[in-house]
Amino acid sequence: MKLIENWFSERYSDNLQLSFRVSDQLLSVKTDFQRIDVFETYDFGKLLSIDGTVQLTEKDEFVYHDMITRMPFYYADKIPEKALIIGGGDGGAAGELLKLGLKSIINVEIDGQVVEVCRKHFPKLTASFNDPKVKLIVDDGIKYARNTKEKFDIIIVDSTDPVGPAEDLFNEEFYSNVSRILNDGGVVVTQSGSPFYQPRGIELANKGMRKSFPHVASYVAFIPTYPSGFWSFTMAKKSQIKLRTENVEKGEYFNLEIAKSSFALPEFAKKLTL
Repeated sequence: MKLIENWFSERYSDNLQLSFRVSDQLLSVKTDFQRIDVFETYDFGKLLSIDGTVQLTEKDEFVYHDMITRMPFYYADKIPEKALIIGGGDGGAAGELLKLGLKSIINVEIDGQVVEVCRKHFPKLTASFNDPKVKLIVDDGIKYARNTKEKFDIIIVDSTDPVGPAEDLFNEEFYSNVSRILNDGGVVVTQSGSPFYQPRGIELANKGMRKSFPHVASYVAFIPTYPSGFWSFTMAKKSQIKLRTENVEKGEYFNLEIAKSSFALPEFAKKLTL
């Protein structure tokens, strides 16, 4: 990706973009699946971009990784022991699950170069892949969900937006396979985009999950470097969506109040989930 006067910009529309002043472009590579860029920014540390969209920064990645892991952990009916992560090649989700005490984590990332780039530029996150409780598989997560005989207490779909290789991670066929490999009382969660700028993400997630799961709900978090700062995740269960315990372990963003209140959606976002 070409820089214009030392600025990296993520374009939200023809008329709007978020720009970061950068001191260096550390990497730009085109893989078989996508383009990966890493920048050194002035305000947010290193920034990982895929196909021109911000995936994480060193300064605020904790919000996303807290909310995609701790919410399903505490909304599972029983204390989870085994998790599947589809995507998550930066290692951040696996790292948070290790902090929560999971005994077995399988992380399936389609693009091995994402892992290698993050090993070099975000080693604190990818350190999770060195833990013997984490099994990293470089393969297609859709195919893995279709073929595996393993079952899981938590399934996390830590994907890019629903375009390109990630598009099929939002459809009914995929979630039918996810339902088959999810233990009773378990939770599946996916990131589902900005309700304001990317309404299609939350719509597709709810539609894709609803055929296989009787209980589906979206929740939100504030992530400064994502479009509008207002980001959604969508959770599904075969049993009722309820907090297992109020004795929750705080993260850098997550706490008991967040665990309870994050499902409160403004009316425009609520309509996208119907």
